[in-house]
Amino acid sequence: MPFQWLVKAPRTCEYTKFVDVDYRQLIAKKCEMVFTTRQLYDVLGHVETPTAAEAVHLRSDKYLAVGCDLQDIDKLDELLKREFNLSNCQVLCIAEVSLTYMDVKAADALISWAAHLGDAHFCLLEQHLPEGGEHPFARTMMQHFNKLRTPLRSVRQYPQLQDQERRFLNREWASVVARSLWDLWSDDNFVPMEQRVALNAVEPFDEWEEFALFASHYFLLVASNSPKLPKVAAGTDYTGAPISLPNRLCIGSNKDPSTTFTLRYCNLSKQQAKRRFGALYPAHLGVLHHHGGLGTQTRLNSTDVYFHGDATPIPGGLSLPPSAIGARMCHTVTSIDETSSLLVGGRVSPDRALSDCWIVRSGSWEKVEDLPLGLYRHSATKVELTDRQQGVLVYGGKTSGGVIVNLWLLWRDSTGWVEVSQSSNTSLRPRFGAAMTSVGAKQGILLGGMAEDGTIIAEMWQWLIEDKVSQVTISLQNRTFDLGDPYGLGIVICRFGACFCWTSIGLLLVGGLSAHVLLPREFDILGLAICQSQTQGPDALQLRPFKVNYETEGPRFLFAGHATYSDLSNVAIVGGGAVCFSFGTHWNEGIWTLRWGNDKANQTWQPLGASTKIVTTEDEKSYMHGNKTSADQQSNSSAVPRICVKTKKDFAKILSKSQPVIMESLEIGRCTQTWTLDYLKTKVGGDRPVVVHEATEDHMNFITKNFKYVTKSFGDFVEEVGKGSKQYLRSLAANKPAETPANIYVDFPELSPDFCLPPQLESVARKAHSLPLRISGRVVMWLHYDVMANMLCQIHGAKRFILYPPRDVVHLGFPPGSSSSSINVFEADKDMQSSLVHTHPQEATLQPGDVLFIPSLWLHTASPVEDVSIAVNVFFRNLDSGYAAGRDVYGNRDLQAYEKGRKEVERMGKAFEGLPAEVGTFYLARLAEELKSKAQSFGSLA
Repeated sequence: MPFQWLVKAPRTCEYTKFVDVDYRQLIAKKCEMVFTTRQLYDVLGHVETPTAAEAVHLRSDKYLAVGCDLQDIDKLDELLKREFNLSNCQVLCIAEVSLTYMDVKAADALISWAAHLGDAHFCLLEQHLPEGGEHPFARTMMQHFNKLRTPLRSVRQYPQLQDQERRFLNREWASVVARSLWDLWSDDNFVPMEQRVALNAVEPFDEWEEFALFASHYFLLVASNSPKLPKVAAGTDYTGAPISLPNRLCIGSNKDPSTTFTLRYCNLSKQQAKRRFGALYPAHLGVLHHHGGLGTQTRLNSTDVYFHGDATPIPGGLSLPPSAIGARMCHTVTSIDETSSLLVGGRVSPDRALSDCWIVRSGSWEKVEDLPLGLYRHSATKVELTDRQQGVLVYGGKTSGGVIVNLWLLWRDSTGWVEVSQSSNTSLRPRFGAAMTSVGAKQGILLGGMAEDGTIIAEMWQWLIEDKVSQVTISLQNRTFDLGDPYGLGIVICRFGACFCWTSIGLLLVGGLSAHVLLPREFDILGLAICQSQTQGPDALQLRPFKVNYETEGPRFLFAGHATYSDLSNVAIVGGGAVCFSFGTHWNEGIWTLRWGNDKANQTWQPLGASTKIVTTEDEKSYMHGNKTSADQQSNSSAVPRICVKTKKDFAKILSKSQPVIMESLEIGRCTQTWTLDYLKTKVGGDRPVVVHEATEDHMNFITKNFKYVTKSFGDFVEEVGKGSKQYLRSLAANKPAETPANIYVDFPELSPDFCLPPQLESVARKAHSLPLRISGRVVMWLHYDVMANMLCQIHGAKRFILYPPRDVVHLGFPPGSSSSSINVFEADKDMQSSLVHTHPQEATLQPGDVLFIPSLWLHTASPVEDVSIAVNVFFRNLDSGYAAGRDVYGNRDLQAYEKGRKEVERMGKAFEGLPAEVGTFYLARLAEELKSKAQSFGSLA
C-alpha cells in the first residue's frame, strides 16, 4: 500500500511517512524485496540500511520498516518516539486483518495505546459474525483459519459491529463508526455508482452471492481521537452504521397463530450431485427433477430425482432431460400445467448466455423456438391468458457479455416467443435476479433484483398483461411505497436471487440477498399476504409480510443458489451453496421440506435412493426398480457417440469439439481381415525379441508396478497370450528404442502394407508423433492420460473403454506429476464409488474396424472383452506449441508449462522455510486458492 500511494498520489504524500510494523522475519523479507526490486527502491528516495541489531530494517524519506512484535507495546512506543515527535503529528493506524490473530487482551492494549497518540485515527479491516458462528459462511471461514492454526480470536469476543464499536469507545476513542463492506458497497459516498459500473465492466461477473457473503462478514471501522471531536461516554449505545435493520422491525405473525412450521432435512444419497443454480420442476405427481446447475468442478447437464415420502416412482413414461440439453446454470424451468414445463436459457460462462428452449410434455422432451437472445438470471412465471391459454412470461436477466436487458417476452405454444411492449410510460430500471410471480389471471408482481452497478433494487412493481389479437402489451405500476414500509422493511422484502412459492397459507419469499445487511435467519423465509392497496385503488396490490417461525433440524441452510418448488401443502428447497472466498466451498447437501399443520415424516421430499435405478439411454428413459449399480457400471456414464466421417472437414469439426467419438466405416486396410495371432507370428517372425508387460493380477498398476518388463521371443509371447496369459505388448522402436518413438511402418515393415490411415485423417498422419502396435491379453490397462491426442484403431478382438474428461482428474487419484492412477474404475470399492459419483464417464466398446478418437488429456482405461485384442495407436500433436522440450519417446511428458510450474511450486514452498509454521501454511494455502481460481477461470472460458 505505501508504494501505491507514493506512486499514484505523490502530492498527497508530500508530508507523509509510512511506517510498516511486522514480525522481524517478515519485515526482513519485505526489505529484501524492496532492495532487489528497482521499481520499489526508486520510489523511496534516500535510503538508509541500519545495522542488523536494530529493529528498524530500512529507513528512507518516505518509508520506515520496523521489525517488532505488536504485543510488545513498550518497545513499539520507544521506537516511534525515537523516530518522530508524535505531538506534532497526525497519526493514522491501519490494521488490515491483523489484530484478529493476536491475543485479544494484547490487541485491546494496542488499541488503547493508539488512542493516546494525540491526533490519532484508527482504520480497522477485519472479520465479524453478523449472524453468529453457525452461519455457513462464518463456519467455513472459522474452520479454515483453525485448520491453518491461525484462529480468528477477536470475533468470538466482538462478533457484531456494535461490539467492535464499544470495544474502541471503551478504550477512549472519541468517535467510532463500523460498517460492513456490503453496506459500504452500496453507498455512493464510499463507492460512487460510476466506479461500481466501471468495475463490473472489467469482465463479466456473476458471483454476486459470494461477493455479498464475503463483504457481509468483513467490516471497516474508523475511530478518531481528533481534538476537534467531542468525547462519547463509554458504554453509550452508539451505532454509526447508517443502514441497519431496526431491532424491533414490525412484521406480523401468520394470520392463524395455531399454524406451526417445520423445516425437515433429508440428506442426499450418493447418487445426488452437489449443485447450485439448478432448476427444480415437477416431473410427475410426487416426483421432482433438479436439473443442471454448477457442480463441484463444472456446470452440469445431469438431473437428480426426488420423490414425496408417500409417493412411489412409477415405471415408464418419465424422461430425464436429454443430453442434447447442454450443461448450464442460472436457467429456469417453469411449470405450465400438470404435465408440461418450459426450460428457458441459462448460461455457460458469464460471457456466454444460452438461447435454446425446451418443453417437456407428459415426460417427452422436445426443442422449441429459441429466445431472440441468450438470457440467464432472468425472471420467469406462468401466466393465464385469454381463453385460458397458458404461457410463460420472462423478464430481464443478462445476456452474453454480462449485459443486462430490459425486455419482456411471452411464450405460448401457438406463437412461440413474442416481445411484449410496455404500454405505460413508467420507467423500469433494467435488472436481473428479480423474483416474479403471477397473482391471478394476467397480472403479477416483480420484486427486487440487481441493477447494473451491482446494488439491489428496493422496488416492487405490479404488472398487467393485455393479449390482444394484434399485439401483447404490459402495463407497469410502481407499488414500492405500498409495501406499508416501516423503516427497514423494503430491505427485507426486496431481494436478489429469491424464490416465490405459492402455498395454502399464502405467498412465501424464500432466500436471496438483501441490500446493505445479511438477512437474519428469521427473515430467510418470509410470508407475504397480498391484499388491495388502501391508497391507490381497488386494482392495486399491496404486500403485508408475516413471519414464518419454523422449527428446523440439521445444519443451517445457506439460501444462495437454491431451487424451490411448492405443491401448496409443502415447499421443497434443494441445492445451493457458495464459494466462501478463499476459505472453501459450502454446499447445501440435503433436500429440505417446509411444512405446516399436521407434520408427518413420510410427507417430506426425499432423494431417489440407491434401490432405484434410472435408465437414461436415448431410446428409453424411465424409472425402474432394480439392484444397486454395480462397481463396473457407473450410473452416471454415457455412451461415446458413433459417427461416420466422410471428409476431412468432418474430422476437422471433431477436432474442434475435442470430445471422444467412435468413427465407423473408415478404410484402415486389410488388417481387420488378416491380423490374427498366427498371421502376425508368420509375418513378424517367431524369433524376434520383444519387451512385454507380464502381470500377475488382472489390473496392471503403473504406480505400484505389479508387473514385470520381460524380454522374450515374439513367438512365445503370441503363444502364451493366446492361451489367456496376462500379458501386454506396446511395441518399441526397432532401432534405438530409448531415443526414437515407435512407428509401425518402420518397426514392422512386413505389416505396413496391411494398415493405413484413410484420407479423412490426413492431418493426423501429417502431425503424427508415434504409431505403436498393441497386443493385449486378459489384463486391464491402468487409468492414465496422454498429453497428445490419440487415434486408437481397433483391428482384432473387442475392447471396452471408460473415458473421463480432463476436469475429473481431481476425483481419480492421480498423484502430483504423474499421468497414471492406481484406481481400477472397473472394480471400484465403496469409498471410490463415492468419488466416482462426481465424475462424468463415457463408455465405448470397440469392434474391429472402429477408430476411437481420444482427445488430449482425456483420462482413459481399457478392459478386454475377448481373450486377445490387437490395435494400432496413432499419437499426434494437436497443439501448435507448448510441448515439453527435449526427448519424449512415448509422447507422455506433460506440457512444458506444467513441468515448469511444478518446479515453481517447489521453489515457493522453500521460500517460506524458516518462518513460523502457521505463517508458511497461511500463505501457501492462499497461493493454492489463487491457483484454484486460475483453473476455474480457464474452465469458464472453455
